[in-house]
Order: sequence, then C-alpha cells, then structure tokens
Amino acid sequence: MIAALAGLAPHLAAVEQRMSDALVTDEPRVARLIDGLGSFHGKMLRPSLILLVAEASGGVQPVHIHLGAALELIHTATLIHDDLIDDAATRRSRPTAHVSFGNTTAVLLGDYFYTHAFDLVAGLGDQVATKRLTETTNIICRGELHQQCAARDTTLSEDEYNRIIFGKTAALTELAGELGAPVDQPAQRQAAAAYGRACGMAFQIVDDCLDFSGDPEKVGKTLSTDIERGRLTLPLIRLLQSAGEQRPAIECQLLSASTADEVQAVRRLVVASGALQAALTTARTHVAAARRELSAFPAGPARQALDQLAEFIVARDF
Repeated sequence: MIAALAGLAPHLAAVEQRMSDALVTDEPRVARLIDGLGSFHGKMLRPSLILLVAEASGGVQPVHIHLGAALELIHTATLIHDDLIDDAATRRSRPTAHVSFGNTTAVLLGDYFYTHAFDLVAGLGDQVATKRLTETTNIICRGELHQQCAARDTTLSEDEYNRIIFGKTAALTELAGELGAPVDQPAQRQAAAAYGRACGMAFQIVDDCLDFSGDPEKVGKTLSTDIERGRLTLPLIRLLQSAGEQRPAIECQLLSASTADEVQAVRRLVVASGALQAALTTARTHVAAARRELSAFPAGPARQALDQLAEFIVARDF
C-alpha cells in the first residue's frame, strides 16, 4: 500500500495465514472454490489499522492478528456481495466471484466468509469484541440496504449520504481502530475509533470519486457502476447542488444514463463542473480530522505510519 506499512509485513502475513486457516475445509469441492479466489481480499486496510494502533499503544499481540483476520474476512464478504449487486466484472484485476463461479455460489461464498469471521472472534472468548463485531456487521448490512433503497432519489441529502457511507464503510474502519487500542486506555480507544471512522469516510468518498475519474487499469476494478445503478454519491450531490436552473435537465440525464456513451457523458459533466474536486475537498477534511486524533498516541514510527496512511487515502489511484 505505502512504504510506511512495510514494517507490518510479518504481521500482515500472519493475518493472511490466519484467514487461510479459518477457511480450511475437508470438503474438496469447497476447498477448490476457496483456492480459485486467489488473493481476493481487500487492501488489508482494516488489519493495518488494528496493527498500527496496537503498535502505537503498547505492541501487537496475537489477539490483534485474530481480530485483523476477522475484519478482513468481513470486508471480503462485502466485496463479493457488492460485486454481484453491481455486476462488476473485475476486482483486483481478476474476474469477480460471480463471474467465475456464478451468482448463487457468490452469495453463498460471501456468507461463508461472514460466518467464519464470527467464529474467529467467538473463539477468542471476548464477549465485548464479539458483540462489537456483530453490531458492526448489522450496521454494514443496514448501510447497504439503505443505499439500495435510496437509489435514483435525486433529493438525497448530503447528511443521508454520510449515514450511508458510515454504514457501508466507515463503521468497520471505526471498529478496526477501536479494537487496536487497549481496553484500559479509554482515551486512546476513543481516539483510535474516531481516527478509523474519519479514515473510512474519506476512503469511501475517494472511492466514489474514482467512479468518475479513475483508470480501471490502475484501480483494478470495474468503474462507473454507481452511475449505472443510479446511486447519488457525493460528486453527484455536489453537481446537483450547483446546477441552478439546469438541475431538472441534469437530473433527467443522471436517471436515464444507461449506455456507455451516456455514462461517459455524466462522468465528463461531473469533472467539468468542479463537483469532483469539491467532493475530494470533503475527503481531505475527514483526513485532517483523522490526523488530529493521533495526538492521543505517543510520537513514534507507528503514529507516523498512521499519519501517512490517512494522507494516502486521498492520494491513491488518481
């Protein structure tokens, strides 16, 4: 991801190994399916958050490896389901699960990742961590449902958009920060959760911006799905806010975009209007808020890496 995370390599390798161990099955057909996914998981942002916060507040323990693996399994489940919903063809420059294995198998595969994440955390015997994971997973599912229900609603407010992206993205990064900090250090735990929440908000806004100006080859996944699905993300909300008398015509253009040319026309309009840069400015505001929370931790390499990780969020893939 970034050079600052190079020191996490052994810990992240342990997280990946723990994920692999959790998914092991003695059913050969299921084992071949898991193997066929390859390294399909995300960018390891959530485990990195747990590990860096742990290093900044006392040191990485085996429990952090388990928690990092569980959160990345949850995140991977959401990716599998999201790609199916969006009918996205690629993820990490590989065919998505539903393209490779079919829709039904992809749904069940996502469920398989969810249940194994719960099992991992339950095995720790930490009722607080287990409760927080199940609560957060409920928030994620509610956020995804909220997004589906709000599709093609051009009256969607920025406040409601923020609630959606908190649910679908920032709730899990908030939990990652929280679980990395010691339970007996409430100030650090609160600051780490706030850091994770702000990073998650910024990350999702940037992800939504990439749908308009990103390069699919660099980003490694199918783009423009938000336009095709009628999702009012922050760049589109900002476009409509500044549209004036042109708003009815632009709303019609957004709601009717279906062909490749129509989708590209919307992308060009968002970029030319300045709405994209306005959305990125908001992402940078979240990053600044995240960096301020780091004052709760002692100066050192881990805090510096957390600072650089926040900054990386708004610089990636543009």
